[in-house]
Amino acid sequence: MQYLAELQKTQAAFGLGGNSSVRLLARNTGENVWQPITNEQVLQVQDSSQAKDFKDGQMVIAEVTGSNQVQSIQDASKKIVNILQAYSRSQDKYKSAEEEVEQWKQSLNFQSQELHRREQELEQKEIELEHLDARRQEIEELEEKFAKERNEIEQLRASIEAERGQFEAKASALTSEQAQHLKTLIGQLSSSFTSPDSLRDRIYSALDLINKRQEVLTGFWQNLDALKNEAENQKSILNKSTEDLNARKAQWQQTQVALADAQAELKAQRGILKLQENNMAMSRVQLDAQIELYEQTSNAIEAFGGPGSMEVLSPEEEHRLQSMPIEELESTIKALQADFDKLTNYIGAQEDELAGLEGEIADLQSQVETADQFARIELESNKEFAEEQYKLLEESVSGMRRGMQERLSLLNQQKAILDRRKGITVEASPVKSLMPLLSQIESQKNRQEQDLRKMESQIEAVRNYTQQQQEMLAKQTQEHLQQEQAIRTAELQQQERIKTVAELLGQIIAQEQLLRPVQDIVDTLRPQLESAVQDLSSGSNGSNSSQVLADLQSIIQNLVTS
Repeated sequence: MQYLAELQKTQAAFGLGGNSSVRLLARNTGENVWQPITNEQVLQVQDSSQAKDFKDGQMVIAEVTGSNQVQSIQDASKKIVNILQAYSRSQDKYKSAEEEVEQWKQSLNFQSQELHRREQELEQKEIELEHLDARRQEIEELEEKFAKERNEIEQLRASIEAERGQFEAKASALTSEQAQHLKTLIGQLSSSFTSPDSLRDRIYSALDLINKRQEVLTGFWQNLDALKNEAENQKSILNKSTEDLNARKAQWQQTQVALADAQAELKAQRGILKLQENNMAMSRVQLDAQIELYEQTSNAIEAFGGPGSMEVLSPEEEHRLQSMPIEELESTIKALQADFDKLTNYIGAQEDELAGLEGEIADLQSQVETADQFARIELESNKEFAEEQYKLLEESVSGMRRGMQERLSLLNQQKAILDRRKGITVEASPVKSLMPLLSQIESQKNRQEQDLRKMESQIEAVRNYTQQQQEMLAKQTQEHLQQEQAIRTAELQQQERIKTVAELLGQIIAQEQLLRPVQDIVDTLRPQLESAVQDLSSGSNGSNSSQVLADLQSIIQNLVTS
C-alpha cells in the first residue's frame, strides 16, 4: 500500500553510514484519495541505498507491505502536485455545481411566482364564473315568473272576454251591489297584475348583463387563443431544437470514436517511443562501458609514462643524468617525487572542492524546483555563481592534471635511468603495445557516440511528434468535453421547453373546461331573453291589459247609472 511519508535520516558516528526511516503521514485509499494517519508511525528503511538520493525531511511516497516493511520509496513532489491539481479541479467543479444550483433556484422561484400569478387569475375567473352562475339562476327565476304571469294574463284575458258579452247582456239586470262587487273584483285584479313594462325592463337588464359577461368571456377566449398560439410556437421551437440536439449528439459520438482511435494510436506511438528509449539506454550503457574501458586504458598508458614519454628527455639531458653521481641523482629524484606528491595532494583537495561545488549545485537545483517565485530568483543567482566557480576550478584542475602527467613521465624516466645505473633490470614500457588497443577502443567509442547521437535525434523527433499529438489530443478532448457539457445544457433547456409546453397545454385545457360551460349558458339564455322581449312587444304592449280593466269599469258604471 502507498503512504505519503517524511524521510528521516540519522548520521552515524564519524560520518560513516547511517540509518533511514519514514514517518507515515497519510494512506492512499483510492485515486487522489488520502486518509490521514492519526497515530504517528515510523518505519525503518531496511535498504539504505533506496534513500541515498533523497534529503532528510523530504516528502516521499513509500510502498509498504502487509508486514510493515518498506518495499520502495520515491519522490512525492509530482504526486503532491497531481493531488493539488485534482483538488483544484474538484473545487472548480463544486463551484460550477453551486452556480448551476443557484440558477435552478432562481428558475424555480420565477416559475413558482408565475404559477402563483396564474392560480390567482384562475381563482378570479372562478369567482366571476360563480357570479355568472348566480345571475343565470336569477334570470331563470325571472323567466319562470314571467312565463307564469303571462299565462295568468292570458287566462284572465280569455275570462274577461268571455264574460264581457255576458255583462253586456245582463247589464240591465245588474244591481248596485253586483256592480259594486264587480268593481271590487276588478280593483283586486288590477292590484295583483304586474305591468308588462316592468317585466320588459327587467329582461332588458338581464340582456345587458348577459352582453357584459359575453364581453368578459370574449376577452378570456382571446387570451386562450393567444395561449394556443404561444403553445404552437413553443412546439415548433421544441421540434427544431430536438432535431439540432440529435444532430449534435450524432456529431459528438463520431468525435468520441475518432478520439478513441487517436488515443489508441498515441498509445502505440508511446510504446514505440518507450522501446526506442530502452534501446538508447542499452546503447548508452554500452557507450559508458566503452568510455570506462577507454579511460582505464588511457590511465594505464599515462601510468607508464604516456604515449610520448620516451621523447621527453633530450639526449643531452639523458647523458647528463647518466654521468651524474648516483647520490645526486637519487636526491634529484626524491625532490621531484616530493614535489609530485604535493601536487597530487593539492589536486586531490581541488577535486574534493569540485565535488563539494557539484553537490551544492545539485542542492540549489532541488531548492529552485520547490521554491516560490520570489525565492527562486535568489536561488538561481546563487546557482549561477556556483556554476561559474565550478567551471573556473575545473579548468584550473584540468591544467594541473596535465602538468602532473608531464612530471610523472619525467620522474618515471629518471627512475628508469637510476635503476639501470644500479643494475636493476627495467622492463620494457607496455605503452607501445597498448596504443593500438587504445586507438581501436577510441574508434569504437566514437562510432557508438555517433550512433547514440543519431538515435537521440530520432527519439527526439518521435518525442516531439508524440508531444504534438498529445497536445492536439488534449485540446480535442477538452473541446469534446465542452461539447458534452453544451449538449447536457441543451438537454436541460429541452426539458424546460417540454415543461413549458406541457404547462401551456394544461392551462389551455383548464381554461377551456371552465369557459365552455359558461359560454353555453350565455348562448342559451340570450336567444330566450330576446324571444321574450319580442313576445312582449308583439303580443301586448304595456296599455292593453290596463285598458281592458278600464273598459270593464266604465261599462259597469254606465250600466249602473242607466
